[in-house]
Amino acid sequence: MTGFSGRFLEIQPRELVQYLLHAAGQREREFVNPAELLAFLNLDYTSFDFQRELPTEAKATVGGGVPRALFSFADRLVATDITLNVNKVRFSVLHEIGHYVLPKHQNALFVCDDQGLNLSTRLVIEKEASEFAADLLFLGDRFSLEANSRPINAMTVKELANKYRASFEATARRLVEKSFQACMLVVFKQKFSQSQVDANQPQVWPVRYCIASPSFRTQYFEDVQGAVPPEIAAVVAQPGRDIAESVISEIPITLPTISDGSPFRAEFFCNHWNVFCLLMPRPELKRGRS
Repeated sequence: MTGFSGRFLEIQPRELVQYLLHAAGQREREFVNPAELLAFLNLDYTSFDFQRELPTEAKATVGGGVPRALFSFADRLVATDITLNVNKVRFSVLHEIGHYVLPKHQNALFVCDDQGLNLSTRLVIEKEASEFAADLLFLGDRFSLEANSRPINAMTVKELANKYRASFEATARRLVEKSFQACMLVVFKQKFSQSQVDANQPQVWPVRYCIASPSFRTQYFEDVQGAVPPEIAAVVAQPGRDIAESVISEIPITLPTISDGSPFRAEFFCNHWNVFCLLMPRPELKRGRS
């Protein structure tokens, strides 16, 4: 008789998210309340000046950057740096909750910097915690259902960010990641140089990263290179400009199968730290590839 080999049941992150939202009374809320999740998990929370009060030995992060949030298993404590704005505090607390509940996150102390807390991080353990935090922040599948009933544009990003009390960047990413439509989010970061001393020189905003929806990635491409056209950057990056005051343009993009630089619809907007572009194929391009 052949013997059997036993193994433990692996709980998937999505299952943990659904359980936490239900058990902590978050399923019916308009937006998630991190304090109620902390209370359900019997975790404490504090905020303080990390640079002044955090011991030197505790400032070493995996990414090598400035620490912004931490979780201590021994103390059952989540802490965030006092300099973080409200949206970053909410996300950071959910990120540290991810470190606490995810099965393979077993460090005694997690100290996370801006790189680790960023959804685009390449650090596996930090990426897992950030993805878990995003699932909690956007209440599991609820955001996905709502987002797919709305147009893909800057106004939708603004409205959903305000509703879920999330950052514009996290909301724009989620909107594209969960979209059934063919769309891409391109995020640009300003490049500073000595030429910036000359106010007459145009600001340069090269690509920081891209996120494509599943259908866009399959039909077109998953990455682009380049920078925001200077005339568009000069408009959308103006101080005080609302994120919904976008600029719509057509951007020619050369594809392996289309060498003539076919134009894509591009909507540019800015949150004053990054310029964003929602990229979608024009109707005639979609017909040509169907």
